[in-house]
Parts: sequence; C-alpha cells; structure tokens
Amino acid sequence: MQLETIDIVKIVNGGYGLAHLPSGLTVLVRHVLPGETVIVSIEEKKKNYLLGQLRQIVTPHTARRTPPCPYAGECGGCDLQHCGYAEQVQIKKGIIRDLLLRSNREELQDAYSLPAEPIAAPEEFGYRQRLRLQVEDGVLGFHRFRTHALIPIRVCLLAGATLNHTLAALRQGPDGRKLTSMSSEVELQENPRTGETVVIFRLPRKPRPADILAAKRFARENDTVERVFFAGEQFSLMGPYGKEPGTVAGNLLAVQYPPFAGLSFDLQLSWEAGGFCQVNLLQNRALIETVLDFCKVHTGLRVLDLYCGMGNFTVPLALLGAEVLGIEGQGSAIRSAKSNAARAGLTQAGFQQSPIHAACSELTASGARFDCVVIDPPRQGTPDLARQLATLAGRRLVYISCDPATLCRDLADLIDHGFALRKIQPIDMFPQTHHIETVVLLEK
Repeated sequence: MQLETIDIVKIVNGGYGLAHLPSGLTVLVRHVLPGETVIVSIEEKKKNYLLGQLRQIVTPHTARRTPPCPYAGECGGCDLQHCGYAEQVQIKKGIIRDLLLRSNREELQDAYSLPAEPIAAPEEFGYRQRLRLQVEDGVLGFHRFRTHALIPIRVCLLAGATLNHTLAALRQGPDGRKLTSMSSEVELQENPRTGETVVIFRLPRKPRPADILAAKRFARENDTVERVFFAGEQFSLMGPYGKEPGTVAGNLLAVQYPPFAGLSFDLQLSWEAGGFCQVNLLQNRALIETVLDFCKVHTGLRVLDLYCGMGNFTVPLALLGAEVLGIEGQGSAIRSAKSNAARAGLTQAGFQQSPIHAACSELTASGARFDCVVIDPPRQGTPDLARQLATLAGRRLVYISCDPATLCRDLADLIDHGFALRKIQPIDMFPQTHHIETVVLLEK
C-alpha cells in the first residue's frame, strides 16, 4: 500500500479534496477539508491524477466534526457531514469560483468574484421530501459511492421523521417486507399537505390482486402512510391504494407557501405521485424568490419558462402579472402545471408538452420573442441550445443549474452568442452534500 502525507489545497467539484505530491502529481481524496494535512493511500492511478483514500487526519480543520450519521463514509449520498454547516456553504461557493477561474474563457475568469454569498438552507438535516431506496434481497438501502453495492439503511438523517417512520414500517411489518421484496426500488414522498407518506413500489411485473390487498393493508395499518402506488416499465402507475375513496385527491401531492412579495394570497403547487418536485421544499421558496427577482417581473412581461416542470416558476411569474409560456417534455409535469395554473385562476399562463430542443427550434422558426427566458435544465445542462436561446430572449436569460460544471460549459456557449454575466446566486438546496443550486442572470 502506497501511503502519502498531503496538504489539502481546496475542495473541487464532485466534493473531492485536491492536493499535490512533491512530484507535481495531483491527488483527489474524499472526506477532507481545505487546509488539512492528511495521510492517504493511493487507490487508483488515472491519466492526469491519482485517487486516494483518507487513512489519517494529521492536522484537522477547525470546522471538522464527527458525522452524526452512522452510514457516513459508506453510503454514497452525503460527502460533507464531517464539516460544520457554515463551512459547507463556503466550500460550495468555492467550488463555483474554482470552476469559473479554471475556465479557458476570460469572461468566466473575470466573473470569479461574481458569486454572491450562498443562501443557506433553513434546515441542514431532515429537509428531504423524497427518498428513493434501492432493494437487494428484500433489503432497503443506498448504493455505496460509485458502485452498485448496497448499504442497508435503517434511517436517513436527511429525511424527516415521517419518511423515517415509514421506512421502519417497511422493514418491520409483513406486508411492508413482502412488497419490498418484490420491488427493485421503493420511493417515499412526503405529502406536505397531509404530513403523511406516499409510497411507490417499482416492480418488474404488474401487481397481482394479492399484492394490491397487501398494499391496502400496509397503508391502513401504518398511520404515516397515506397512499400506496405501483409503478413499472411494463405498466402505467397503478393506485392509489389504502385510504377510503374521497379522502385523498387521486395521485396529487401539494405544498402551500405563504404570500410572496407582491402577492396577497398563498401559492399552492401540486404534483403527481412519482413526479418531480424540489426535494427541499423549504428552500424552494428562496429559489423561487431569486428567480422572480432576476426576471424583474412586471405586468405584461413576456416570459418563456423552459423545463417548467409542475410550474414551479411559471405560476408565481404569472401571478405577478407576467405572460408566460411553460414548456416541458414530461406529460405528468405538464398536467400538474396546468392544474396549478387553473387553481390559481391564471389566464396568461400557457403550457406545451414538447422536447425542449425541438420546441425552441419551432419557436425560433416562427419568429417568437420573449422579454425574458427562464431555463431550469437537468444535470446535463443545455448543450447546443445557446443559439436558439439568444434568438428567443429579447434581453434577459435566467439560468437555474444543479451542476456547476455543466453550468460553466453552457455559460461559455451563451457568452459566444451575445450574453454577458450579471449575477450569480448560489442556493444550498442539498446540505451535507457537495451539490449546489445556482441561479445566474445573463443579459444581452
């Protein structure tokens, strides 16, 4: 075993600590903090760097703490639990600034000082509204980092009490164990409207009558379970099962936010069971407020909302007087968005189900123009879309990113097509992990 004593220079994208050997070779290692001196074993040699495993901390960072989770270091989810939360937020800001500085574009390097202080999450634990657990031989858990090896999980500190109670019920009761053993995945979603859990069992085959009876019993006999669904590649979502007819609204979940600035009434957003919503619903309010501020909303503002999902930004934008077209490829999300707009009594919000690149090409060809474009893409970002965005956006583009690396790649493309960076606001949606949401304002 090759052991090396190294000094950690910084934390880079992916949550790795970066150090250099006397030879100049770069070493990347997890679960370390900036400024620490540590002993690592060299586990893997890549073309341009080495991967190390932490063996001993010689000089710890003042923010280092004992991770409160018993699975820390094993489960592939959290990689910053060993760090106090205030320092986590600064590490994430540093990751964004590091990527800007290492870009080969001068405009991005000049934006090194642009990221604002990150908006910290209201809660550093218990914030997740959704868990997706893997199943192996009837055991629930998460995968070890970058492997398919299952780490059995009895409790997840990122989830609230309701989800953890439901997780315990899945392990302890006969129906929960039976349904879990049939599944490849089990998804738990807390319904903020009721404070109970929606459980989705993902099966390789369509459920049989005995499976449905077991699902009904499981929901009735566990007070934290609201509804049960079955999902699979070979069949459509089936359910709900468990509650008496009329006590729940089909397959919808909902969250209600107190009034935003400029609104005199609450904002309610709903989504279908198994559909996408932000996992940190408390922090989602800060995300919405930042987007509204960057858009400079006023009555009659024409906005294009790409990857609009359930209308997370479309609905509040329209409530503040904007005329909004939301586009999304997923059918369930568009159904939820239309329902949310109708509930709010909106007439100036329209929705279209379409692949985003195809929709942008059609809009560009038709001569459509918008005062502002909002785009919240998945982790892979928006490759090959900068030209259309430059044509569609009259002046302003608001880009919401969950991956700083693809964000920097896309920002370079957008700069090439006439945009300039104006504001960068990190928002910590994912405490205890290296992940960070970033909202960027660009203008022509």
